[in-house]
Amino acid sequence: MTDFIEVAKLLDGIRVESSRKKKVTSIASFLRKLEPMSIYPATLFVSGRVFSETDSRNLNLSWKGISKAMEEAFGIKPDDLAKYYDGDAGEAVENYLKQDDLIVQSTLFSEPLTIRSVFRDLSRLASYSGKGSKKAREGIVQNMISEASPQEAKYIVSLLLGDLRTGVSEGLVLECISEAFEIDSHLIRRALGFLGDIGRVAEIAAVDGQSGIEEVKIEIFTPIKPMLAVPIDNPEELLESEDGPFSFEPKYDGARVQIHINKNSCRIFSRRLLEVTDSLPDIVHLVRSVFLKEDAIFDGEVIAVNENGVPYPFQVVMRRFGRTKGTEEASRRVKLQLRVFDILYLNSEMLVDDAYFKRRVNLIDSLPEEYVTPSKMMKNIDSIQEMFSTSKKQGHEGLMIKKINSPYQLGKRGRYWFKLKHNLETLDLVIVAAEWGHGRRNDWLSDYHLAVYDSENGDYVMIGKTFKGLTDAEFEQMTRRLLSLETSRSKGIVTVKPEVVVEVLASEIQDSPTYESGMALRFARIVHIRDDKAPSDATTLEDLHSIYSSQFKYKAKLE
Repeated sequence: MTDFIEVAKLLDGIRVESSRKKKVTSIASFLRKLEPMSIYPATLFVSGRVFSETDSRNLNLSWKGISKAMEEAFGIKPDDLAKYYDGDAGEAVENYLKQDDLIVQSTLFSEPLTIRSVFRDLSRLASYSGKGSKKAREGIVQNMISEASPQEAKYIVSLLLGDLRTGVSEGLVLECISEAFEIDSHLIRRALGFLGDIGRVAEIAAVDGQSGIEEVKIEIFTPIKPMLAVPIDNPEELLESEDGPFSFEPKYDGARVQIHINKNSCRIFSRRLLEVTDSLPDIVHLVRSVFLKEDAIFDGEVIAVNENGVPYPFQVVMRRFGRTKGTEEASRRVKLQLRVFDILYLNSEMLVDDAYFKRRVNLIDSLPEEYVTPSKMMKNIDSIQEMFSTSKKQGHEGLMIKKINSPYQLGKRGRYWFKLKHNLETLDLVIVAAEWGHGRRNDWLSDYHLAVYDSENGDYVMIGKTFKGLTDAEFEQMTRRLLSLETSRSKGIVTVKPEVVVEVLASEIQDSPTYESGMALRFARIVHIRDDKAPSDATTLEDLHSIYSSQFKYKAKLE
């Protein structure tokens, strides 16, 4: 079995390599040489993950927990370890252990760590919960680090915190798999769309080659990556620049769901491919009662409404997600409605390659009309504006605009679906740090550092801060959550793992020398906490540049 040190050496090389092409070549060569049993975990590790997107397990470790484990294992004082911290927890541990003769002695008498053994221990760590689990979890972390070399310890800690800092994106790893096993990149991406597990894609590619990848199909109860929409500001420009015809649907202010059913069962998955069946008993009951009983996969949205059917804000919907206790009472307090807008699979037949209008026919034939999202083909701009205005009066976000000949592109934001929203375009930003508040907010982390992902550098870059938009209860809840994600703190600033996504509204994006991104938000406020979105779904620096440029379409720019 391949030793974990080989992963550490690879990642060290990738960290200092600026060429994307050379990164791909290095990782592809590494994957090609691995034995089949190590392909799965190694691919996840290189991707900066321990578990796949569809795996709900979580390590739930913070820098504080790792510091505690190291204190127990090596007699380290927290202040001593903190001296080595300069924003990278993995490097801090590595640099400390390099100074400690005990680590050299301990590794002399231990078996080399393998890729498989590290994956096994990380899986064990995630399996512990409840009473007495804290001590067991600390013991696993202690053993892993004490058996590791300083170089290995750096990446074990980085994986524990989900903060690899190698600049390796999912897209880059897909390129590596394609090159390593000489398989068309489109097929690799399609397989990931069906499986939602990049480790499994690499494993199939390594063992079964292109024929194995070509055989990957939709499987009932395995969530697939949802198709995404491109935001637009002007439907008239869209009609002029894109080939139609187009279908127009209401854009609901709800949560995306993927519903898998057969004659015996119904399971529901979120936008992030995690199962939420137990959180939505009322939707499950509805599906089992009135939907067809054949094997099928539907794409839709759940919205929360009051007794008069008027939609609640998105945040009310999200209170139902992730809840596993008191779900029956919650379903009585907050009524959910289901609106289905696509069908992806029916009676063992994949429909994702069919045109939208064909899928629409299947959808209408499969469900009672009241659960199907209304759709209308239009090309008259006045009619479109009227529908847009009506959607606002109905409490919806805007319109979805879809090319009727479009296939269902798995996990892709292509030029087939578009979204037209009523408000200024919001940004999905990642919280990378937070500051303690003042006055009555003294006990809360209430000033949030907001960032976008820079794919060129493989890191998050700040674009502003905000302390506006949340209620006191949300500030209190967010404080607990961010402290659980803490990686370090200094002078009142708590740095956290980049996991929490918030939807932010700002009056404009300005030039700014303050932040590495070169831009800053003006009058930013949080409008939603987006628990349904992963950091990989958030706004990128490239997106931000595009939005920034679009501001000057009708405004002069001072050069």
